Amino acid sequence: MTHFIDGARARCLAVSALAAVCGLEPDVPRADEASTRHEWHFDVLLDGKPIGRHDFIVTDTDDSAEVVSRARFLVTVLHIPVYRYAHDDHERWRGGCLVQIDATTTDNGSRTHVRGDAVGASFDLAGPQGTRTLSGCVHSFAYWDPHLLVAPRLLNAQTGEYQPVHIARAADSAAGQHYRLEGNHLHIELWYGAGGEWRALESQTADGRTLRYEIHS
Repeated sequence: MTHFIDGARARCLAVSALAAVCGLEPDVPRADEASTRHEWHFDVLLDGKPIGRHDFIVTDTDDSAEVVSRARFLVTVLHIPVYRYAHDDHERWRGGCLVQIDATTTDNGSRTHVRGDAVGASFDLAGPQGTRTLSGCVHSFAYWDPHLLVAPRLLNAQTGEYQPVHIARAADSAAGQHYRLEGNHLHIELWYGAGGEWRALESQTADGRTLRYEIHS
């Protein structure tokens, strides 16, 4: 959803949120439309210690998708809170391309907002770095969709950056199909099941700690 803890700070990975909690409900499909709902609920660990949750709901209808996600992290030292992170993201996709994003992040008290809308063949984006217009089929860090594994650029829902990335297949393991996503200050490990279902995510933080997403059991 971006991306990782930097010292005592944390950044968003990706990011998007649980509709029932964040108050965003997917559009209700027409009676003649069939919809499919998928959910991912991850425990988030820092060096093996639970620090929060990241939940995703994706509702597919024909060639469109409605995505809501919610992340909440709390890092403590000797039971004293030293870092809080909250991220809520609402996205709409059509034909495999992002057509709308509305994401709000509170990073240890610092609040940012990223908003974007497709207008014709362009995508108008506003965020912490100002406004700009993107062209082509835009993708965010939608780890839930294996098709992102061929995208040359991904939109960071926290910062508004449209980042070049390189994604390559790594050696598979018992955890599933393994991919590495590399970019500017990004080193992300991803695992998918045989059917393309997202199973896990892991990254090393700037200070050498391990941030991991594991499916909530």
